[in-house]
Amino acid sequence: MINLVSLSGCGVFTDRTTVVYGTITDQNGEPVDSILVSIDGVKGFMYETLKEVYSGKDGSYELVVEVPRKYGSVNVLVPFGSFDNPKYDMNYKDVNVKKNEIATRNCCSASIGNKTKYDFRLIPK
Repeated sequence: MINLVSLSGCGVFTDRTTVVYGTITDQNGEPVDSILVSIDGVKGFMYETLKEVYSGKDGSYELVVEVPRKYGSVNVLVPFGSFDNPKYDMNYKDVNVKKNEIATRNCCSASIGNKTKYDFRLIPK
């Protein structure tokens, strides 16, 4: 029993399930569908896409990822310059971001093992 308790204290049983969700809207606050959102694992200066989803008709998206232990953090982004995100590339140039309902310029890390809301307001070209 003592070994089990000490292992849990070392983070062996730490839940690394990370949930990121939110909405994609245009400059008027209207939902935008078909916008790619991705979550990347970060190790040093190396990034690896762990999961991608497109926003739905109501502009909503949700990413649920079991983050591998090799990653110390995760970033969430709306990729640009990508063949996978043509609607964004054709119509928008940037985004304004809210993290958990608060405007932020420090975009867009999520806490591993927690639930984080990121809303993206797209800025037209």
